[in-house]
Amino acid sequence: MTEILNYEVACIQTRARQVSLDDEKQRDIDIRANIERICQLIDYMTSFGSSEVKLIVTPEYSINGHWSRKDVDQWIKICTTVPGPYTDILAEKAKQRKVHIAANMLEIHPDFPGRFFNCSFLVGPNGKILIKHWKINNNCWVFPYTTPPDIYSQFVAKYGREALFQVAKTEIGNIGLVTCGELGFPENARCTMMNGAEVLCHLTSEPNNMSHGDVRNWTSLRTARAYENKCYLAAANVGLFEGTLRGMHDSHGDSAIHYFDGTVTNALNGPGEATIKGPINLNDLRRARSKPFHPTVIRAQLYAKEYESWPSWPNDGFAETPIRRIEDTRAKFQELVQERRRLGIDRAPRDFVQD
Repeated sequence: MTEILNYEVACIQTRARQVSLDDEKQRDIDIRANIERICQLIDYMTSFGSSEVKLIVTPEYSINGHWSRKDVDQWIKICTTVPGPYTDILAEKAKQRKVHIAANMLEIHPDFPGRFFNCSFLVGPNGKILIKHWKINNNCWVFPYTTPPDIYSQFVAKYGREALFQVAKTEIGNIGLVTCGELGFPENARCTMMNGAEVLCHLTSEPNNMSHGDVRNWTSLRTARAYENKCYLAAANVGLFEGTLRGMHDSHGDSAIHYFDGTVTNALNGPGEATIKGPINLNDLRRARSKPFHPTVIRAQLYAKEYESWPSWPNDGFAETPIRRIEDTRAKFQELVQERRRLGIDRAPRDFVQD
C-alpha cells in the first residue's frame, strides 16, 4: 500500500428524493435515481485533470430516506442490505474513479430480524466495504432504528467491541464515520479518534427547524469535534428534499470541510445541490499530534469512573424486544429523566402560577 499524504476530500450536498413506501417497483426506481445522481456528482468532482480528490462524503438519508412517522414494519419496507445490490453501484463507481466513498443507508440485517439500522459505510477504491457504522444515538427523537447499545451483548459477541467505532486504515490515512446527530455527543468522535481516526466523515441530514436549536450550532459542533480530536472533518448535508411533506429547502445545507484545528477550509452557504472540496495534509496532522495538546493527555481513567456512576441509556435495553415505534424509546428517555430527578441531579421545572 503506497501512502498518499496529500490529497483532496469532496463533500456532495445532493438532493434526496423520498423513496416510495408502498410501491416496491417505484421504490427501486427512487433508490437508483438517488444513487445515480450521487454518482454523477462524483464524476463531476473527479473528472478534471487537476482533481486530487481521493475521498467523497455523501449525506445521511440521501439514498433510501423517508420522512414520516411510522412503525418498524413500515421502516423495514424501505431498508436494504449492506452490502447489497445498491451498494454494488457505489462500489463500481469507487473502482472507476479510484476513490473512497462514504455513504449512508437504512439497513436490515438477517441476524437481527424485526429491526432496522441507520448505517454509514465506507467503500474503498477496490469496491470493498471497508467499515460499517451503525448509528449510536438519536433513536428517541424521530426514527425508531436499533442502535448497537440497544443490543450490546449480541453486537459485541458477533463483531467485537472494536466494531462500535470502526476506523479504516487506508493509503489516504485513517478514516472514521460520524452520522448526523452523533456529532452532538462528543464521545462518538472521541472514541473514533481513540481508535486512530485522522479524518472524520460526517454524513448528516440537518433540518432548518428549531428542535435542534440554532442551525449555526452545527458549525460550532464541527469546529469543536475537529479541534478537540485533532482530526480533519468533512461534513456533507442534504442539499434539498424531493417529494416529501417537508419543504424542499428544509435542510439548511452548509456542508463544510474543517482543518484539524477547527478552521473551516471550505464551506457551502445554505441549501441547494452543490459540491465542495478541500485539502488534506496528513503530515501536518501527524506533526500536530506529536505535541502536548494532542488528546493523548485526556484523563480517560478519571472520566470513566464518572460515566459509570451516571444514570444513562442502558446497554441491552431492547435486546429482548425490538423497538417498534418512537414511543418505545421515548418512554426509556422519560425513565432516565425521572431517575435523574430522583437522585437529585436534575430539578423538575416549575409551572408558572398567575397571582
